[in-house]
Amino acid sequence: MASCLRFASVRCVLLLLSGLLFVLICDIDRAQGASVYKSPNLDDARFWRRNAETYLKKVLMYDENRRMIPSVAKNIIIFVGDGMGIASLSTGRIFKGQRAGRSGEEEQLSFDNFPNTGMSKTYNTDRQVPDSAGTATAMFSGVKTKYGVLGVDYTITETNLEAAKLPSFMDWAQEEGKRTGIVTTTRVTHATPAACYAHSINRNYECGAKIPVHLKNRIKDIARQMMEDAPGKNLNVVLGGGRNHFGASMPNHLKPEYQFQGAMEKTCMRTDGRNLVEEWKLRWNGTNAAYAWKTSDLRAVELDKVDHLLGLFNDDHLSYDTVRDRTPDGEPSLSEMTEAAIKVLQRPDSAGFALMVEGGRIDHAHHQNHAHLALAEVVELDKAVETALKLVDLDETLIIVTADHSHAMTFNGYPDRGNDILGFGNRPNATPYETITYANGPGFLQHRWNSSLLSEESTDWATWIKLNQLNRSEVTYKHLSAFPLPDETHGGEDVAVFASGPGANLVRGTFEQNYIAYVMSYAGCMGPAKRFNLACDDDFPRTAAKASGAQRAVSSIVLVIAFLHAMVSLVGRM
Repeated sequence: MASCLRFASVRCVLLLLSGLLFVLICDIDRAQGASVYKSPNLDDARFWRRNAETYLKKVLMYDENRRMIPSVAKNIIIFVGDGMGIASLSTGRIFKGQRAGRSGEEEQLSFDNFPNTGMSKTYNTDRQVPDSAGTATAMFSGVKTKYGVLGVDYTITETNLEAAKLPSFMDWAQEEGKRTGIVTTTRVTHATPAACYAHSINRNYECGAKIPVHLKNRIKDIARQMMEDAPGKNLNVVLGGGRNHFGASMPNHLKPEYQFQGAMEKTCMRTDGRNLVEEWKLRWNGTNAAYAWKTSDLRAVELDKVDHLLGLFNDDHLSYDTVRDRTPDGEPSLSEMTEAAIKVLQRPDSAGFALMVEGGRIDHAHHQNHAHLALAEVVELDKAVETALKLVDLDETLIIVTADHSHAMTFNGYPDRGNDILGFGNRPNATPYETITYANGPGFLQHRWNSSLLSEESTDWATWIKLNQLNRSEVTYKHLSAFPLPDETHGGEDVAVFASGPGANLVRGTFEQNYIAYVMSYAGCMGPAKRFNLACDDDFPRTAAKASGAQRAVSSIVLVIAFLHAMVSLVGRM
């Protein structure tokens, strides 16, 4: 009996030690996090291309069962609201309505009525919450990749850039003879537009000064890639900001009233003495080409005649729309640039066009907890989509509206219907909090009596400024965040995808973000998914017309039979 008790005691001790060891191992795993995790997939270009093809075939099978006839999009426009997650869409919609004097909740964005919607999974191959470089590469090349890299797959290293390069939908479009362009409110070398044409191990290599010395002879900066390499050098339209990166600075052009903070406001100056804009002018000298650096320049261009248009309207990013210089010597709006781009790209005798339009400052405003500026940028993107809808024929143009990722912004509380979306989220006579708040970011410090950084010795952790004592109408006002960071982070939830026009039926369900490139490829008869679209065959239109007539005949017969069946049933009950 005693020996049994001793055995039981030893067993208990061993079990206890095993349990402690298990907990210790789990804690180590949690601490190491991503360094321990290995993807169950190879995550190489082949895997992601097969993934997109598989989902495409699944959707096509569904359409085949419904006897839907394939179609072709002569033109493709993809609008990217950088950081425009679901919360940004909802609050932006309300903001739009309230600016027009309405309640806001019932308002509609121009793309809310698009017939097809889906959800896009935005993670990078190495991050749960992504950045714009990896997400834009996925959307434009059809291959998911790592955080912070552009136009390359996840195998990229300092020594294998050529092997890791990925063609984008701009390459595909140019191979098919389509005209191409990019429009953005950021620098044209920034992550999202750069993913249309550049290949880089680091998204920050926008100009040569950012490239480490040991790589300068092996890697071109992103501005040079746009000017020297395909597809960038062949783009028909490039409109946005970033003159500094091209050696074409004009420091006296704009005198901004407000100075905004954050990592996104840091620019790059060329150190090689080159002026890439002047080189661009020389290259296209004697052709129908135009360069614009202010709004009046853009308005003076004969858009229906010019073949190449370059517009750089700020040394850095374009100004937020709320504070934009609206004079002829200032900066054009996103909607005005979109109109100009479409008019340059549309030619009756062309094979069509591909255009990327980015509302990039949505993201920058969120990073600094400037909710009011972010929502105004959402509304301007909406206006750009509305402009495009007036200019193109949706029978031959696929329009996609989406976001690359979300943000750590919440739309919360129990505000009354019609309550100011930038106002308070709780009932009157209670301690106020805002309807729009952030999980993290610089707004934390603006809401403290002592705005100094926190330290272990800090004695005022819970001392907050009352919201009604802050000037919340200031352009530089930051909404409250729960945790202090110099820049607010992105959010990792799925984002919405809206589609209209030929190929829009392919946008449905929840899919990996790289699938978007395959939607454009299939619909536009270009790139890797072209082979799946029967309508890309030159002989298809005649066959399609016959099939269409037969389908209409079958549908009519089915309707007649259904009507007769209903009448017989009705007579039987009389």
